[in-house]
Amino acid sequence: MFNVLRLILLLCSSLVAVTTTAHHAAIGLYDRNNVGDIEGELISVFWRNPHVLLEVSRTGDDGNEETWEIAFGGLNSFERRGITRDQLTIGDRVRVSGSLGRDGRTIMFANSLTFPNGEELALQELHARYGITEAAMADARNASVELREDIFRVWLPYSRPDTGAGNTEYPLTEAGRAAQAAWDPADDPALRCIPHGLPTAMDNPFPVEFVDQDDTVLMRLEEWDGVRTIFLDEANDGAPIQPYMGVSVGRFEGKTLFVETTDIAWRYVDNIGTPQSEDVVIVETFRLNDDGTRLSWEARITDSVNFTEPVVMAAEWIWLPDQELKPFDADCVPE
Repeated sequence: MFNVLRLILLLCSSLVAVTTTAHHAAIGLYDRNNVGDIEGELISVFWRNPHVLLEVSRTGDDGNEETWEIAFGGLNSFERRGITRDQLTIGDRVRVSGSLGRDGRTIMFANSLTFPNGEELALQELHARYGITEAAMADARNASVELREDIFRVWLPYSRPDTGAGNTEYPLTEAGRAAQAAWDPADDPALRCIPHGLPTAMDNPFPVEFVDQDDTVLMRLEEWDGVRTIFLDEANDGAPIQPYMGVSVGRFEGKTLFVETTDIAWRYVDNIGTPQSEDVVIVETFRLNDDGTRLSWEARITDSVNFTEPVVMAAEWIWLPDQELKPFDADCVPE
């Protein structure tokens, strides 16, 4: 069996394209319906974005030693929980829980890590990651001096469509079904360090920020240090500033931002190979709630080549005071 972790390290150091696990390619190698626990000795640590990676050695059910390669979310998730590299020592005995590898591979995409002192760290739960509690949300609602009537601030993920879970049923045309069936996880552009475009980039577990630039809205995504430019008029030359993000033209109606995006060079709706064509049109609504603490997002994706009807995605962000985007600084350079 190929060694997933070592191939990732090769990818990150030499920037060659290989068939392995990298950011968002995980879903092709792991079975979310097969969750398990393993316990063993920590033998290596890769402490960088886009994923923290561990190797754990343990005795298998057959009595033989086996090495498990454990992928977590990004380094930023650990740092927000106050976890540092120093807390992971080679030789420590750790326990991890998560989605097991397909086809009997000794790999896992971890949901939680238990340290030698018994402390369990759950990293896939968004609310815990960002300290989103009822008390924190109540404080935000009461911080009227901080609240604004616009979206120009940092927003924390509160819910997401999670299209990569594999449980979304798309209204595919015959051509769409054929393209999806032909997709190989090894084809994931993230394996070549290519950050996702629309709409895939919007389905991520990291904060976003909207920046007012007069005739444009800059949308910054912490994941991959991503950037979207939304024109507030149609006086652009039609050339995408970020090709995988397409050409976005928006307008405000009160506290709601409507955006239509065309000319998207990205060819996937999610990270498991659901296709979109060059004719795709995405209409988004960013709607601020009455007290200014929640921002809902809905995307309506129309692509007659691949879908028999529009596909709708939805997510929600929440505002808490004193939040900021962290540099992603992936140890991986896009092509």
